[in-house]
Amino acid sequence: MKTFTLSETFSKAFHDYPNLSKLVILFTISGRGLVSYFDANPISSSQIIFPIEVENKKKRVVNLKNPEYGVQVVSPRNYFAFPLLLPSVTCGTVEAPSIVEPIRNIIRKKNMDTRYRKAEYFKIDAKNKRIYCRSNKPSNLNGKQKFVVEYDYLIVAMGARSNTFNIPGVEENYKFLKEVEDAQEIRRSVIDCFEKASLPNLSEEERKRILHFVIIGGGPTGVEFSIELHEFVNEDMGKLNPGVKELVKITLLEARDHILGMFDKRITEFAEKKIQNRGN
Repeated sequence: MKTFTLSETFSKAFHDYPNLSKLVILFTISGRGLVSYFDANPISSSQIIFPIEVENKKKRVVNLKNPEYGVQVVSPRNYFAFPLLLPSVTCGTVEAPSIVEPIRNIIRKKNMDTRYRKAEYFKIDAKNKRIYCRSNKPSNLNGKQKFVVEYDYLIVAMGARSNTFNIPGVEENYKFLKEVEDAQEIRRSVIDCFEKASLPNLSEEERKRILHFVIIGGGPTGVEFSIELHEFVNEDMGKLNPGVKELVKITLLEARDHILGMFDKRITEFAEKKIQNRGN
């Protein structure tokens, strides 16, 4: 409802005052921000859709079609990802390039003046309607360069962060699965665990500890990742490291009585049976 109100408000502004320069900044406080710049000449009635949720940013950008607008996109991440396939990326079932689409590839197809800047915001001057940005390029490329974008309207797309529930040690020891980089890091870590467990002079107990993978969260992502990890361990890593394959253990932890608690009971029971039959 709130999203509709914002969209309706700004659409009305664009329609009622077509001669005004329109500048809209869109971003997320989670650091995966999106900033869009609109500069309008007199135009006919049009509907503008603004990104409120991070995962919906792509379709919001794609839906900007009026050629009378100029659009500038500023985001620290130069691609959009399909998060539902992240568990498959962790184990190599799907490679990362297959689930991402570069922002530049999207904006170049638009029949309007559209530009992209890889950067992040660090300060908002609401009084003077300015947003301060800096490049997040590596320092060896003379990164961290700063620039300012002025705006007429500022929309905050909140996004979401992984909830640690203030559990001690989570931030230091837990690997989150939210970004493509997270999936790639998990894959490297699993491989490193097998390599370490294959070293000489380690006790069997130590090898078991190294090869015990714990997944926290019995929702769709956790369940899918546990299955992907099981296949990765048995089909790939197990064949490459036959001496330690039998020591692998995968534990899926869920606070509720059953996994996939948001689904029908029949789905939950079916998933639990399938996981238990895999032998871990």
